[in-house]
Amino acid sequence: MTQRTRSGETGYALAVATIMAFAVGVIGFSFLAMGGHETKASQKQLDSQRAFWLAEAGRSRALLWMTEQMRPPEAQVTIYQDASGPDGGSYTVHCLVDTAAAYQVEKAFVLDCCGRSRGLERRIRQRIRMTSFARYAYFTHDEVSPGGNPIWYITADVIEGRLHSNGTLRIAGSPRFLGEVTSASDHMIGYPSYWVGDPADWPVGGNDPDFAAGATLAVPEIPLPTETLDLRQEALAGGIHVATETDVEIGVAGDPPVAAPGWLRYRSRTPPGQPWVSASVASLASGVFYGNQDLHISGVLSGELTIAARGDIWIEDDLRYLGSDPQGTPLPGCTDLLGCVAEGNIIFADNAANRNNLVVNAVLMALDTSITAQNYNTGVPRGTLTIWGGLIQKYRGPVGTFSGGAITTGYRKDYHYDTRVTARTPPAFPLTGAYEQVAWLETWDDSYPF
Repeated sequence: MTQRTRSGETGYALAVATIMAFAVGVIGFSFLAMGGHETKASQKQLDSQRAFWLAEAGRSRALLWMTEQMRPPEAQVTIYQDASGPDGGSYTVHCLVDTAAAYQVEKAFVLDCCGRSRGLERRIRQRIRMTSFARYAYFTHDEVSPGGNPIWYITADVIEGRLHSNGTLRIAGSPRFLGEVTSASDHMIGYPSYWVGDPADWPVGGNDPDFAAGATLAVPEIPLPTETLDLRQEALAGGIHVATETDVEIGVAGDPPVAAPGWLRYRSRTPPGQPWVSASVASLASGVFYGNQDLHISGVLSGELTIAARGDIWIEDDLRYLGSDPQGTPLPGCTDLLGCVAEGNIIFADNAANRNNLVVNAVLMALDTSITAQNYNTGVPRGTLTIWGGLIQKYRGPVGTFSGGAITTGYRKDYHYDTRVTARTPPAFPLTGAYEQVAWLETWDDSYPF
């Protein structure tokens, strides 16, 4: 009896041991399976993260690439195609362009960035935009005259559009600023020498400017271009390029001349007596007329045109839109647009045609040095200088002198911002060169975003 009991106990223990061994085996196998699964999951997560950072790397490199281009892309372009990452994987970046905004004051783009690692993909999209200088009613690098004398905004001044200066704004009295005002300086100056570090601190010393759309100080400086090489290339590719000092008459064709809306004629000044050449504005693929030296311009524009010079631009008579009234006010439905860009100065010539008022329809841009009137401080008053457009210049150029509020020489100013350029700019008009990052999004959607 005792022997049978021990034998039963031994059999029972063996059965238990077998069951335990099987359970341990199952558990061990389960742990091995779980470990393999966790390893695969970890590798998948690692590959997903690597794909994301590859997309981010492509985004950063593409932003740098964009800033190094002379002009932004005008159509979709592949910036990187299957570029290798440092630790494996690759990325592809396409720049998508809002072609509907090609001539708008703000150019819109999306960097479509796709990172890949071991078959996994992550896609991010960065919206960016670049602004045209045409957005500004007034823009200066510094608020001084070409001779270095401080320029003041006074009670009679009314600035209708956006204003920016990289320098310090000086306020005397109660000028009105109807558009947003920005300055790279950390302060303003109230006449005669009050330091104003916060626009909310006005009025100061009897000076009380009206910033209807607000004013912001210490914003990033916006560099003014120094050259017009991109406009020269545009002219060579699909516009008109001239090598010598040239007369340009807009709205005129033939020799002898006849009024011809939508046309222009031009001739070299050296040597004298050169024949006129006529061209249709609409026939210019780029819409750019470029001169390697000074250009002398006047006339009535029908269409869209940018006139640029490596030297100075001289305005010899009224420069108006066909779709404006005699005072230069663009009429409803006017689609005419003119940009004038000089590497030197833009000068209102002192001649018989300009001594009894002057009307200019254009966005004017003088890179070195200013927009000014020839002999502004001599002779007798020349009436009113009416400008519909914008004034962008390195330094603020004088156009007349005053005494006791009355004009003594040169012009009285009547400047108006042409708000139409917030929707559409003159052809190839210079851009600020700075991209603003608008929005960032991770997405699986690869459709055209505009």
